[in-house]
Parts: sequence; structure tokens; C-alpha cells
Amino acid sequence: MTRRRLVTGIAVCALVAATLATSTRRAVVLASLVHVVEVGARILRLPCQFLDHSKCFTLDRLNPTCPQCL
Repeated sequence: MTRRRLVTGIAVCALVAATLATSTRRAVVLASLVHVVEVGARILRLPCQFLDHSKCFTLDRLNPTCPQCL
């Protein structure tokens, strides 16, 4: 069991190193991560869109410098 974990860990590290070896691959990985975060934010806002747009809670309401939230 420990040998399998060691081989799996080494393989994962090698794949990560190979993926992040060039700047274009890094850009693709970062763009996909940004896309995942945006999808998560849209999912969190989905119930608000069904109920009422004005009652949506955004983090901007916690920002004291937000002009729309005053």
C-alpha cells in the first residue's frame, strides 16, 4: 500500500511539473481555474436569480467603499 502511494505521488508530481513547464500551459491551467471559480460564483447566485435580483447577496455589500451599497 505504501509503495503504491509513493508511486502515485511521484507520478502526480511529474505530471504537475510537466504541465507547468511552459508559460502557455500555465496560462491554460490558470484560465481553467478562473473558469471554475466563475462557475462556482454563478451557482451561488442562482437562487437569487430565481427569486429576486435586488435581494441577491454579494460581497460588495460588505465593502464600505462600495457606492451602490450606501
